[in-house]
Amino acid sequence: MVVKDKKGAEVEGNTINLATEKFGEICVERENIITFKDGIVGFEELNQFVVVNIEECRPFEWLISIENPSVAFPIINPAPFFSDYNPIKSLEDISPLDKKDVKNIETFCVVTLGDKPENVTVNLKGPILVNMKNKTGKQFILTEDFYNLHHPLVRK
Repeated sequence: MVVKDKKGAEVEGNTINLATEKFGEICVERENIITFKDGIVGFEELNQFVVVNIEECRPFEWLISIENPSVAFPIINPAPFFSDYNPIKSLEDISPLDKKDVKNIETFCVVTLGDKPENVTVNLKGPILVNMKNKTGKQFILTEDFYNLHHPLVRK
């Protein structure tokens, strides 16, 4: 896999230093880079991301663009919060992620952070699925009406 910075230059070595706005400079392993052929909704031109786990941000992780590190999405694994949420069952075609390898697919949802915990919402309508084995990802849009873009993370 060829990794390029936001100016299109190839990045060499086993690690990449990303200058992020939120966390300063962070170092990531090249082997952890996830390729999104179609990008993320609204950021279709960005194809390489990494999931960064920062201890003080738990349970949130961050999906950070390799090509433009100022683009970073807070994400969560929805399973601990929404036990009945299983977007893979709702999708007819997950072939971009290698459907025969479903056990390696992790689900993430983008979070909208609020000023109070009760204002934090989760986008259950547009899950991000990542095959952790082959490092491919895709954001899907679910058509079911019972999933929405701003589902409360915690109930009042």
